[in-house]
Amino acid sequence: MMLSALHTLIDYHYATYERVWAAASQLSQEEFTREFDYSLGSVRNQLAHVMNVDDRWLSRLQSQPLPPNLDFEDFPDAQSARRKWTQIAQRVQTYAAGLDSDQLQQSVELHFPGRGGSHRNTRWQILLHVVNHGTDHRAQVLALLHELGAPSFEQDLILHLWSRAED
Repeated sequence: MMLSALHTLIDYHYATYERVWAAASQLSQEEFTREFDYSLGSVRNQLAHVMNVDDRWLSRLQSQPLPPNLDFEDFPDAQSARRKWTQIAQRVQTYAAGLDSDQLQQSVELHFPGRGGSHRNTRWQILLHVVNHGTDHRAQVLALLHELGAPSFEQDLILHLWSRAED
């Protein structure tokens, strides 16, 4: 994978989530935490899950101990969740920006006892997974936002690229 392509995808991931957070900030606390009978439940739970996954994958990439799983209840409103999101997003973006082409190709050994044991993936594959995973959950959040009457939007990569071309 080309380094510039990875940087574009990381930018897409976090810039598009900025739009999600803008919409989520319009929800009341009750709406933000309202449980739905789908996937992880609430907007809060979906966003906290993505934060948790991004943070844990970054730790794996940096060969650091995994941070504990986030507790959804630690985020009673969008503002508290957003603060944590911003910290994690900045760390992932800084990490990705510091990689060179050779580092992207390096393999990382991963241990998942419940998913077949040990695996090896390149850094670019792991970071691509982070973006893809985020897209899946972003679609779920956008559906919940729509259901709650908050603004929603198209999240297509090409629309993001077009918006960046105008800058």
